[in-house]
Amino acid sequence: MAEDNSALMTLVARMYYLDGLGQSEIAQIYGVSRSKVSRLITEARHRGIVRISVDEYDPRHYGLEQKLVARFGLRHVVVVRNMPGAEENLRRTVGYFAASEAAEWIRQATTVGIAGGRTLGALIQAMEAQPPASGPAVLQLMGTIGASPSSIDASELCRMLAMRFHGVVQTISAPALVEDGRVREMFLSHRQIRSVWRSFSSLDLAFVGIGTLDESVFVVRDVFEPAELKQLRSVGAVGEICGRFFDARGRECESPFRERVISIDLDVLRQCGDVVGVTTGRKRAAAIRASISGKLINGLIIDEIGARAVLEEV
Repeated sequence: MAEDNSALMTLVARMYYLDGLGQSEIAQIYGVSRSKVSRLITEARHRGIVRISVDEYDPRHYGLEQKLVARFGLRHVVVVRNMPGAEENLRRTVGYFAASEAAEWIRQATTVGIAGGRTLGALIQAMEAQPPASGPAVLQLMGTIGASPSSIDASELCRMLAMRFHGVVQTISAPALVEDGRVREMFLSHRQIRSVWRSFSSLDLAFVGIGTLDESVFVVRDVFEPAELKQLRSVGAVGEICGRFFDARGRECESPFRERVISIDLDVLRQCGDVVGVTTGRKRAAAIRASISGKLINGLIIDEIGARAVLEEV
């Protein structure tokens, strides 16, 4: 009986995997239920009757990683090969294949700063929960964008990362952009926010998104009016990190918005041990080069096309 069952299992597996028949078709041929066919296929895999192999393929582009390190002196780099698909799929792909490497960096840190962003959100969502242990302190680097925090806001990403790594989270209960400098000072005078601000000086590692005046979380959420974006362009802004706009040399732009942002100061960010920019796409190349030039980041997680654009001469 065992031999008959083994033979049936082999035949069913062959018909399913090699002949391409569906489970219902196989069930009709042998006069058994579809659920039994499913169990036979599963058991065939468990017994080793069916052995599935996949050609070796490395999703990371190590050649481009080495070029970025050599050209810009970066400390941490992950370049993920581009796969066919929409922009949203690209962010998830980069997040998925970079997650294990980024998690290793986090395990070696005691204090980790997190900003907001779509690709950064995909990265953290792809990280596996770690074994119970004393994890890092996770600090929110910027306030919340809009009245209702989304899954890619810094506050939500901080909580998610802290849960994954069993760490302690320190959040900023404030909006990312306020009406004026006076309101900003009121928020910064709050004891809870001051406590987070003091901790910024001890950051071992930070992950930040890199936006432009055309593509950033602030643009997607309609935070700025067209006239305000025009004003930022007029003062030379090419990129944005944590709601702070900088020029082609990585210097924060002089504009009224500078006094309205509740986020880590760029000068403080420069003092952090490791700052990793997490982004995708060739349109951010100029902003990435500027952030490297200004020593705002010393690490990069990006897709292949974006990496090639960063390496292009301008």
